[in-house]
Amino acid sequence: MSKIIRVKALPPRRLRVSWKNGKQTETDVSRYLDAPGHERLRNPKFFAGVRVEKWDHGVEWPKADIGIPAEAIYRLSKEQAGEAFSTERFNAWMKQRGLSIGAAAQALHLARRTIISYSTGARPIPLYIGLAYEGWD
Repeated sequence: MSKIIRVKALPPRRLRVSWKNGKQTETDVSRYLDAPGHERLRNPKFFAGVRVEKWDHGVEWPKADIGIPAEAIYRLSKEQAGEAFSTERFNAWMKQRGLSIGAAAQALHLARRTIISYSTGARPIPLYIGLAYEGWD
């Protein structure tokens, strides 16, 4: 995962992030703004105060002690660009079929640690994995 070197707030709830590897993404972070404790970010003026956090591993709004990790921004940008399947869809698939982490790993021939990374949103879910779990039935 590359570090963040620059961030800019874009209306209404988007972040333009420049990464150390030279890439740039624009990500809708609405789901974070609606989370408990993040209410202040709904104010456009306050939202515009976003900064890169100290170690470049995320963004923050220091006045409210609120942040979003780089991994989450990266994953969301991939999902929104259609380059990864959503964590929510993956978790819904597991729940609808009554699959535990271990059972999902066995069904997809993946390591438990990989399933944990996908189900918690720590890593984007590659398109081929998404197609595999959707075709599993």
